[in-house]
Amino acid sequence: MVVSAFCLVAAACAPAPTPAPGPDPGADAGLLPLRATRGTNAALFDSAGRQVTLRGANFNQLGDYFVTDPRLPTVATLDEDDWDDAQAMGFNVVRLVTTWSAWEPVRGQYDLAYAARVRDAVEQANAHGMYALVDLHQDAWSKFVYSPIDHVCPPGWQRTRGWDGAPEWATFTDGAETCSPDGRRENPPAVRQAWNNFYANREGIRDAFSDLWYFIASQFAGDPGVAGFDLLNEPGLGSSFDYTASALSSAYADAIEHIRAAEQDHAPGAPTHPIFFEPVFGGFPLIPFDFSDDDNLVFAPHTYAESFDDIAGFLDLSMQGYRTAADAYRTPVFLGEYGAYRTDEFNRTWTSRVHRLADQHLYAGDTWWQWEQACGDPHNTSYPLSEEEVLRRLPGCADARSIQACPTRPYPRATPGRLTSLIAEPCGSGPIGFTGTTTRSSTADVWFPGSPETAPTVNGSGIESVSTRAVPGGWRIAVRVTGDYSVSIS
Repeated sequence: MVVSAFCLVAAACAPAPTPAPGPDPGADAGLLPLRATRGTNAALFDSAGRQVTLRGANFNQLGDYFVTDPRLPTVATLDEDDWDDAQAMGFNVVRLVTTWSAWEPVRGQYDLAYAARVRDAVEQANAHGMYALVDLHQDAWSKFVYSPIDHVCPPGWQRTRGWDGAPEWATFTDGAETCSPDGRRENPPAVRQAWNNFYANREGIRDAFSDLWYFIASQFAGDPGVAGFDLLNEPGLGSSFDYTASALSSAYADAIEHIRAAEQDHAPGAPTHPIFFEPVFGGFPLIPFDFSDDDNLVFAPHTYAESFDDIAGFLDLSMQGYRTAADAYRTPVFLGEYGAYRTDEFNRTWTSRVHRLADQHLYAGDTWWQWEQACGDPHNTSYPLSEEEVLRRLPGCADARSIQACPTRPYPRATPGRLTSLIAEPCGSGPIGFTGTTTRSSTADVWFPGSPETAPTVNGSGIESVSTRAVPGGWRIAVRVTGDYSVSIS
């Protein structure tokens, strides 16, 4: 087994504990506190001892992005329609994009109005049956790193726009070149230098990052509707692989300590939240496997393999690689982002493959990128924008678009004991089958998209009772099981 290569001490090879089961939650449990386990076969569980699978999308309406043209909004409005539509897709989580520059625009002064907006989004998600995963997002370090319009790039290099992330006071580029040698947003020397200065804790900005996490965690300490905290989106590469891996692991460890301190200070005795951590942008290098001994962690990589490239088999390799890395970390693995943006046929085929692989490797869940894309979103604009392009885009600005080929699929939201296999139709309504084992009778909660006129059929073994109820977009199915069980729904 791959994980054995990393079992340097007996404790590292110990099976992940299955949490002691709480009272059977029944068919209408609501959102129970979540906790990750560490060890072999690590997983994410709720307080009833059921293994949880999180499925949803990235909501970036609270992101603070570089403005290419003030007439083009960078994010859409987050409103009741969004929550209703997400609920009708059977989501049980949204990855909520938040930005350091919005949390702390002035050093040491947290924006309480922004905190209230985040709190409101969490509460709206919860009211619609969804957890919120609070993500501290960045791309290319900051919206304050960009090539001015009049800047002349070196021959063959390309001017770059700003993106999102750190506030201006935490952005130190030391006058490095802002253009990119290959057009990639992460590769301008100025972006690399900003990361170097963060990793070196210049003027205490890495300490400020940890302090911010103390503040965020204090806002949601003890809140069962928060699935966890995603420490840092796609952290960038500094001067070298080794230096980046070492410095990032230290930054993560310190932030985790601050989150745990905030939870203890503001909700003593309450369950702590899972903490989601990501590898360096692109997936490699992975940070050291022993960077933290916290027992409530989730490895949360992203994949766009074969979405932006044509390397055959790369998607399968990346999904297997992340499963192997999670085994080495002894944590669950959660796919925080994925998406394809070519033809409808390509996007649907690619997304179906992601879904099948996530099920095959028993990922703890996934959230696709992105729920809505505004007309001025940096992912969706050139830079600089011509007046002609601005005028062409303006009429469509009122209708932000969602970009995902297969937005919903059947899945078990929670399964008693241990989930041992999962096979489901990867796009839309279709059959699903899963197996598991539990030490006592309890209720599985399954989402099944489809018409409210035709109730799904449930078969299997180890089943004590079944109840179904029509909900917007499909069905919620409660299957009471015991022992070794098998459930098939069509």
